[in-house]
Amino acid sequence: MAHDSGSGGRVDRVRDTLQVAPVVVLAGALVGIAQLPESARRGLSFEYGDPTILTAYTAPFVHFSPSHLLGNVAVLLLAGFALSHLSRRARSPWLFLGALTVVISTLPAAVTLLNLAVPRPGVTYGFSGVNMALVGFLPIAVVRYAEWRLGRRIDAALLIAWFAASTGYVAAVAVPPSPITAAVIGMSLAVVVAVVARALALGVPGSVPFSRLASDPSVVAGVGVWLGLLVVGFPRVSVVDGTVTNVYVHFLGYALGFTTAYLAHELEFVGARREWR
Repeated sequence: MAHDSGSGGRVDRVRDTLQVAPVVVLAGALVGIAQLPESARRGLSFEYGDPTILTAYTAPFVHFSPSHLLGNVAVLLLAGFALSHLSRRARSPWLFLGALTVVISTLPAAVTLLNLAVPRPGVTYGFSGVNMALVGFLPIAVVRYAEWRLGRRIDAALLIAWFAASTGYVAAVAVPPSPITAAVIGMSLAVVVAVVARALALGVPGSVPFSRLASDPSVVAGVGVWLGLLVVGFPRVSVVDGTVTNVYVHFLGYALGFTTAYLAHELEFVGARREWR
């Protein structure tokens, strides 16, 4: 029996290593591209005044400073490992594989091209917008795991409230005050209140043992990573060394990641939401 258990443990470790390998390879690619000559990296950056489909895709993979590169690699590894862990525990490997496929294939160009909605001179580059898409996947991964843990479906309204709360946070902290931000905060708060009121009316807290989730290490780690990266990704706007954090791109990535994962989860593109227990 001991021999079988040990073999099973080794197999699990090998499986875990293989699952996160694409994240490590992607991080290695970012480091490798950063070693190209500066002129080559300039050519791969996205210029608002001369946009191309090619540079729209390549720009997110480009970095010019070690600190920018290190920060994006760290976020990629942290978000990727958390997403991999939750997907594996939830028996939903396609959630993780689907997220990586989207992150590598379509999201880089989509996030960059949507920058054109705010016309301005300059150049954009860096993986942070794509990283925030991975952060947007995390709430769905947490709920997916929670459903497996509880053996029942969780109302989709919870995810809507989760996204609304994070949107309100971004508007309140990372965007200068204005009538628009005040309206966004107000609408976000209204959505959260409506979902909570609905849950209380349906008696959800009494029928779902949330205490089991609050003490679950995977849930705590997933929510903790999501919250930490949300704070890092949406700081107060400030100019550092002549550059400014592109909150717009960060939110684009976050919203695209969340929306993609939410639809895949609800429409069961990443596996059936069955009664696991």
